[in-house]
Amino acid sequence: MQTQHTKAEYVLTPFEVDKIINTSESFEERVLIKCLYYGGMRISEVAKLEIQHIDFDRNTINIMESKGGKTRTIPFIDIGFKADLKHLIGNRDKDKVFKQKKRMLQYKVECLGKKANVRNPDPTAKHINCHLFRHSIARRLKSEGYKPEFIQKFLGHSSIKTTMDTYGTLSLNEMQQIVYVKSQSQLGTQRGLIE
Repeated sequence: MQTQHTKAEYVLTPFEVDKIINTSESFEERVLIKCLYYGGMRISEVAKLEIQHIDFDRNTINIMESKGGKTRTIPFIDIGFKADLKHLIGNRDKDKVFKQKKRMLQYKVECLGKKANVRNPDPTAKHINCHLFRHSIARRLKSEGYKPEFIQKFLGHSSIKTTMDTYGTLSLNEMQQIVYVKSQSQLGTQRGLIE
């Protein structure tokens, strides 16, 4: 059971996400990455995202026909993302936010990762992939103290168990941070003994 969730242990740092966003060649690519990250959306959800399902007044996005045919509503968790999405849509009131098909959007994400020189932290993966942003924002929300129930609803998991099985454990970044803090603490103790 645990093996299906190991990919979720590998995440991008906020710095790496910003690096990819800032490398974007077009404004649309910038918003694409923000949808994946700040929206926690699957690439299939981004490809289907319709303008009429975004409510800027209520600060929400309705994600229709998600995995398993479910619908969920998520809040904007980043003001910059909301402003960029609003700017991209402009005065259009219907149609899809992104005109390209899912495969083209996936290809763009892979190319942006290469251009930004950001490698996938998963040693078994060759390129940056779309789902990596979803894992990354989930881990960030967890580290910032958001409740598991919020993360569950935000990601659209049917069960809190799925959320906890996937994100309830430490990520590789979190493990490395713990080791770093402990080593710095031990180093300080050793210096005290020497002095």
